Amino acid sequence: MTVDSSAKCFSSKTSPTLTREVLPELQRLLTLLLQKFQREWRADVHMDKVSLPRLKTMTWNLATQDSEVREPVAVINLKLQNDMQCPQESDLSFQLAKETLDTMLKSVYSIRDQLSNMGET
Repeated sequence: MTVDSSAKCFSSKTSPTLTREVLPELQRLLTLLLQKFQREWRADVHMDKVSLPRLKTMTWNLATQDSEVREPVAVINLKLQNDMQCPQESDLSFQLAKETLDTMLKSVYSIRDQLSNMGET
């Protein structure tokens, strides 16, 4: 049964007076439901909300790989903070060879330039 056919069925079996009496009661019941479950629904929305962690600190040092070539690499240590419900910190460490670091820096410079251009407009 579609909404239109339900409405026709309802309107054909009821008088206009009854319809006017039912609508305020429906409004009252909907208001009560919204008030009753508002906190719970807001908590659900908050829990489903996706939040990216933010960078708290960054340190780095140079290290030598354990291989025959022994090329130095940069070891990057990031401390990230998630600000969702209870602030949690997590540590992330990774190493980059010079070529990879150059590629990453070019990308970061491109991001910086785009952010600067957005600020000017």
